[in-house]
Amino acid sequence: MFKRVLMYLLFFLSVYNFVIFFDWYLGNNQMIIEDALALSANSSMTLFIFVFAIHLIYHKNDKDAAQVISYPPIIFLFSFNCGFTMATLNIYYFQYYKVPMIFDFLRNQEIGFSLIIIAFLIVANALRVFSKNDEDPKPTSPSNLIITDGIYRYTRNPMYLGLLILQVGLGMILSMTHIVFFTFLTYVLFRYGVIKKEEYYLEKKFGSTYLDYKNKTRRWF
Repeated sequence: MFKRVLMYLLFFLSVYNFVIFFDWYLGNNQMIIEDALALSANSSMTLFIFVFAIHLIYHKNDKDAAQVISYPPIIFLFSFNCGFTMATLNIYYFQYYKVPMIFDFLRNQEIGFSLIIIAFLIVANALRVFSKNDEDPKPTSPSNLIITDGIYRYTRNPMYLGLLILQVGLGMILSMTHIVFFTFLTYVLFRYGVIKKEEYYLEKKFGSTYLDYKNKTRRWF
């Protein structure tokens, strides 16, 4: 109980710090660079602490499950925070470079908001299909069947696809291109730390049933 309360406190403290930072970052108020660095550090450090605490305390793969490196939402938060940290450290401390203006199209709140809605619809649809089939969506738990209906007719990994789209959308709506760039890190970690291990597990457990589905349905879309 104590651990769970602590995780909730860390998460909400992290969200609070990010809200404070982006309320200033996206606003018109001025701030000295040292204060901006401190404000961004409060945000990134609390999220990193939350991410690593969740992973170390709760992550455990069942023996009859894919041996994934961590929970996908935790991987997403880690990558998001890496992008945020690199951006703010460069802006407010190192100042090594400026993001070329050619990437300014990635700072678009309308498109970002649309992508976030699409991401939530994809993930919600996938969770609904799991619930309908009485399956646990966590990759650390056993799989009892191959789900092929609903959105799974079009993509084998809708929840991971949704998280990738969500990261791009958040980066755009928050006007921080590094978060968008770090979607590639999220993709790599998903591809090799989660999906590859899931595919190996499902092929081993379900054999031709999964292979037939794999041949008919693409990994992403």
